[in-house]
Amino acid sequence: MVLDNRFWLMWLAPVVASFFSVEVQVWGEAFWHVLKVVFYSFLVFYVFYLLLSLIPYQALAKFLKNAMLVVSLVLTFIDFFASYYFHMGFTPSLVGTLLATNTRESQAFLMDMVFPHMGFILVYLATCVIFLFYMRFKLSLSPKQSFKTLAMLFVLFWAHTLGAFYGQGGRGFLINPNIPTQIMPIVKEVYALVASLHEYSQIKTIYASLKQPYPKDYLKVDSDSVPNVVLIVGESASRNFMHLYGYPVPNTPFLSDLQERRQNLFVFKNTISAFANTLPTFQTLLNYSDVENYTIPWYQQKNLGMIFNLAGYKTFWIDNQESMAASNIYNALAYNFAYKYFTDTPYKAILSHHDQWVIPIFTQQVQPKLESKNLILFHLFGSHPIYNRRFPKDFAKFTPKDIPYQDLHVQNDKDKQIIADYVNSLYYTDHVLGEIFKLFQDKDAIIVYLSDHAQDMFESSNTYGHKCSNFGVEIPFVIYVTDTFKQKYPQKVKQIAEAINKPFMSDDLIHSLLPIVGIHTKDNLESKNLFSPQFDIKRKRIYCGDRLYEKNPKVGAQQARGFYKSPPTNAPF
Repeated sequence: MVLDNRFWLMWLAPVVASFFSVEVQVWGEAFWHVLKVVFYSFLVFYVFYLLLSLIPYQALAKFLKNAMLVVSLVLTFIDFFASYYFHMGFTPSLVGTLLATNTRESQAFLMDMVFPHMGFILVYLATCVIFLFYMRFKLSLSPKQSFKTLAMLFVLFWAHTLGAFYGQGGRGFLINPNIPTQIMPIVKEVYALVASLHEYSQIKTIYASLKQPYPKDYLKVDSDSVPNVVLIVGESASRNFMHLYGYPVPNTPFLSDLQERRQNLFVFKNTISAFANTLPTFQTLLNYSDVENYTIPWYQQKNLGMIFNLAGYKTFWIDNQESMAASNIYNALAYNFAYKYFTDTPYKAILSHHDQWVIPIFTQQVQPKLESKNLILFHLFGSHPIYNRRFPKDFAKFTPKDIPYQDLHVQNDKDKQIIADYVNSLYYTDHVLGEIFKLFQDKDAIIVYLSDHAQDMFESSNTYGHKCSNFGVEIPFVIYVTDTFKQKYPQKVKQIAEAINKPFMSDDLIHSLLPIVGIHTKDNLESKNLFSPQFDIKRKRIYCGDRLYEKNPKVGAQQARGFYKSPPTNAPF
């Protein structure tokens, strides 16, 4: 077997690209991430070459090598380009965004984002050509040496796999699914393509279910139902880093002041999300899907948008995360809302796009369309990594010296800056919430704010970000009622006030939101209605599919094992 210059180019290209990957830029895991790419890239292409060495037809083997070279370099370039310029890895989300882009958007993308970087593209091509035609390094291995090398790679693979498995307490999958889906070249790109195509194959079924009419007697609406319902879904906000919840840094001046001066803001102390990623959370947040009935697909459950439509409300979805074409599964979540507004184009959502964007969208696009009854959903970018891109420069109020680090596993100044950036992102979210609240302060309105999930900010270990730990699901949940609402619905205000200390999980939101605004459906359960005296405070709160929320996460995970099987998720965030 001969490892020729094509082999070394295929191996080296993803290694170089890995230095600029999202994992390195966002999580700062340069050494270990690059080391894993070095090993698994070599493993993938070595096995490929070993198999080709068994083919007796040299012409066919040469053709397959050339084909693999072209495919791998093209896919690596897309991964490299998207990571370097847009901070977005080669994931099903990226593939879906590219496939969902129409002709006009594709032209705009090429003109605005690709052509200005032609120098980068030409350097990449030139480097590949020079390496391919001028680097003549070859390594010849005898059959015995080839299989010895394979055996050594096999031992290293299982050493890493078993070490990682037992390092996590023997939980999860024996073979880490992140390796083939995020590390291995060719394999991860093929996975992303297949997963995206599978997602597309589901779209027709999903939309067919979402279009199904509801029975005429499915719901009833109180004569005095609340006319303006506002649901604000934040992103990656942890209550553990908010002054409103006792964090010593004053990064929630608006909410904290509102709570202290007036009795219109209710802060729920013990709420968690059902998952630590955006997509699976949304699939339980806006419909009757939850961890107890996860075997029924979320799109077959009655959903918030359609229910409010049938109840006579005008429904609006304002989203600062990404433009969603009809063939994108994210768009299905918003399908039953009458009016939808997303960040202008798919690629702009990848750039720094601050949440203030939702205010002019509301005042210019939504406000003229409001009727006597309205449901408005705001989906913010919030505190999603990269944290220092989530707020304007003039909101960089807090520096590392302002942050307490007790009980946090920070290791250096870089980690401390990450915490400071995260705290500033929450400071900016507080400002945006203030702007949204002001839009409705003179109306008869109820405003609900909660985050899709939290972030584990060096709390359980020396890493941070999306994590299925107690800290990764501890979210803020607040309800604001206007003076008009307070005067008109004293009993509702009392019910809200009495619920602030109850243990709650966000997959029960629909059971609680609908009755408090005056909508009652056949699927609503009093045991899941936070504002009902019959609310089940002993419900086992299972998050991330199989983890029981308790003070001691290790005990909780052990007790939860086998209680629920993990529902399939395909979350890019």
